[in-house]
Amino acid sequence: MSHPMPYPEERAVQEQAPAPQPAPPPPAVARAAVPIARTPVAPAVTSAPLATPSPLTHPPDQPGGPPPGPDGDRPRDRTGPSGQTSRLRIGWHTVPRSGLRRVTALPSPSAGLLLGRDQQQVPVPLRLFAPEPVRVALIGGVWAAQLLIFRAFSVGVRVVVVTTEPRAWTGFGERATGQQNRLTVVAGEAGGPYGGTAQTPLLTVYDLGVSGPMTSPPLGPWHTQLTILRQLDRPGVAAVQEAGLVVLQRLGGDEAALASAALRLRPQSGQLLQSMNDDMMALIGDGDDRYVFLHQTGVEQQYVGPPRR
Repeated sequence: MSHPMPYPEERAVQEQAPAPQPAPPPPAVARAAVPIARTPVAPAVTSAPLATPSPLTHPPDQPGGPPPGPDGDRPRDRTGPSGQTSRLRIGWHTVPRSGLRRVTALPSPSAGLLLGRDQQQVPVPLRLFAPEPVRVALIGGVWAAQLLIFRAFSVGVRVVVVTTEPRAWTGFGERATGQQNRLTVVAGEAGGPYGGTAQTPLLTVYDLGVSGPMTSPPLGPWHTQLTILRQLDRPGVAAVQEAGLVVLQRLGGDEAALASAALRLRPQSGQLLQSMNDDMMALIGDGDDRYVFLHQTGVEQQYVGPPRR
């Protein structure tokens, strides 16, 4: 589209009009205001990590940036405090193994220790510690008791062992924890205190052969009594009936008959107690009867040994 030509009068006015003068430069103060408004140090601190990608920002097989998502689009970058983008994504940062060893997660004692898994591979917890006193009977050997204690050390438990065979316990606490005050072995009755805390539960273990303690000791909050019956005989029936939880290794015929009568088990349960493998335990008294595969770890085998009774 052509533009109309100006009339002669308009052309003369345009020719006589003075040429436009260039705009004067901004005052020195205005030019200096730009750098003054910026902070000379902060960008070097806040933007450098975002502007210069770290070697850990991208994995070696993706040097060109974040991988596309399932729909083919690349994820939107996040904006950092300096206004520049940061291509941080979950899984692109690694922690050295030395750092992971210092990261520990303490499970809640009241949530229960992982005893093992049942035949459907469902985890089976052992509720060993609670705000109220807990009494547990273990029909089995020292190996089973030390396995439970080894796992209980992870929640900060302090253990007192009352035993007629101190040699079976000497040095176990030091080997397992590297500390001398986590497990104490005594030959007589355990003295006070009679309670623990949620951070440091107290576990009193009675390893007296075929019977429990002569008198029921007082128990306080976060205090658990574990009575080991190396073989179930009539002197130990009272300890089994007094316990709220009973943990059993494989039993012999006479033991299974006594346990079935004391715990009022079904005939089928009495048969199963005699056919468990060495790496199994039965848990009775915490809901349904559970038959558990222990899944002992290599570290547990190192400090406790292979399964046995």
